[in-house]
Amino acid sequence: MEVNYMKTKRVIEPEQTEFSGLSCDLLVTPDDAEGFFNVIEIRVAPQMGAPMHISLDEYKFFKIISGNVKFYAEHKVWKLQGGDSVIIKKGDKHGFTNIGETIATILLVSSPSRHVDFFREMGALPTPHDPRQVMKVCERNRQQLIMPE
Repeated sequence: MEVNYMKTKRVIEPEQTEFSGLSCDLLVTPDDAEGFFNVIEIRVAPQMGAPMHISLDEYKFFKIISGNVKFYAEHKVWKLQGGDSVIIKKGDKHGFTNIGETIATILLVSSPSRHVDFFREMGALPTPHDPRQVMKVCERNRQQLIMPE
């Protein structure tokens, strides 16, 4: 018996969402790959990014397509540019900031697929974001924000 885990399709007009200086194309969603992984193209406004956080269940691969990004992983800091990649294992602290003067583009692949739902929920929040609502979205999607000391 053949088991098909992915839908074969052409991604013409991906679902899009925006929040906190991030504009995202949801290229592969949980429905496309039965929750095994997702692929998201993220355009990051200058001086914006993702705060330090822990993804409790996800392994992540980030590929910098264009721009200059300062990437934080555990106790390391890297200045990355187009062509550079980072792998983050589940449970590791990480975050990034666009340190350039133009939009940076990052491709994110993560498994299992949780980030699509997280991005959808964040994009649906009213702005400015109520920190309590952000924390609830994080909790539902197994993301843990690391508060600055």
